[in-house]
Amino acid sequence: MSTTILSRVLSADEKKKRYSLLLCGSGFRPAGGGQPGDKGKLSGDGFLFDVSECEKHEEGLAVSGTLVQGVPVPGISLEERVDMNVRNAFSRMHTGEHILSRVLERANPPLRVYKVAIGEEESTVYMTFPGEVAWSMLFAAEDEANGIVARNLPVETLFLKKEEAEQLPDIKGNWGRIADETVRVVRIPEFDTIACSGSHVAATGEVGDLFVTGFRGASPEWEVKFVANGGKLRNEYSQAARRLVRSVGCPLGRLEDVFSGLREENAALVKTLERAAQMLSLPWERASAAHIPLFSAVVPGVPKELVTAAARKWSDAHPEALALLLLPEQEQKRGAFLFYRGSAVERDFSQLLKRSPSLEARGGGRSDWLNGASSCMDPEEWRRALEHYLSE
Repeated sequence: MSTTILSRVLSADEKKKRYSLLLCGSGFRPAGGGQPGDKGKLSGDGFLFDVSECEKHEEGLAVSGTLVQGVPVPGISLEERVDMNVRNAFSRMHTGEHILSRVLERANPPLRVYKVAIGEEESTVYMTFPGEVAWSMLFAAEDEANGIVARNLPVETLFLKKEEAEQLPDIKGNWGRIADETVRVVRIPEFDTIACSGSHVAATGEVGDLFVTGFRGASPEWEVKFVANGGKLRNEYSQAARRLVRSVGCPLGRLEDVFSGLREENAALVKTLERAAQMLSLPWERASAAHIPLFSAVVPGVPKELVTAAARKWSDAHPEALALLLLPEQEQKRGAFLFYRGSAVERDFSQLLKRSPSLEARGGGRSDWLNGASSCMDPEEWRRALEHYLSE
């Protein structure tokens, strides 16, 4: 526990009890290097403040958070209690990021990590790579990175003059963004040296189990997400894989091939249904609402995706009419609906659902079409609602 002085209030939202305070001589660590700042508490005589964010300030350290008790009076002395669980989580994650990033860069030139976002639970590495990122690449990096963790190499923190730091062999640093004369360098001997303002563990063995949770992007911009407490996740993924293997009924080694085959079959089926949908003939029944022709069709147990194209095509061919398609679920009153206004009908139906409580419908659309779900699958009730709406 350390002591600091409250210099002044930078901003205040008294109603929400949210403040930003300027501290002098603080032991809280500010955000930097892709890592959020410390969390914790400030306390004094009748004063308590929850710190949720910390940032560098030209006059000291700016902390933001919630005032729990008292009044922030400039000049008061406060005790700082840093949430060490959060700081330690960030430290483990940040050191793990250094290891994983360097392994990826060395194994896959010209891959380059240009930004990181360190989180308490999950972190993200942002990188450029002109090729395709694949799980095989990430699995290999994960294994090698965990090998570095297992070696329990020391993690050193050095404070050097900028000119001296730049001369270190193989050092990485965004020198254009470093304005301070003294540079904080984090070094894992014989593995990695980088200018970094984040917090780190004392040895790689403290990092934990690095586990890549996912990736996304397209060449050349990619994002890789990982955690540093992968043991629990590994078990969850293992259990899911075993359940899936049992359900599919194939050896683990063939699971991906089986899945790819099913996905291809599904894509082919979707195309077949799309072609079939163009040839569907719906059972339209004619009525009228406020002298406008109204055609409705009730098709139980049919998915909306199968009949949407046919309903739209029919509406386009009958510009003077309204088209209502009701799709009740099997043996239930509730279902989906589609409503189209012909191009020659000059009315706005965007407020129909809101002004027709009897339909018990929820959905959206535009002035000329609506879709969603409703508890009313009775076309006559819809006709009455339309009649009332059109007469307003």
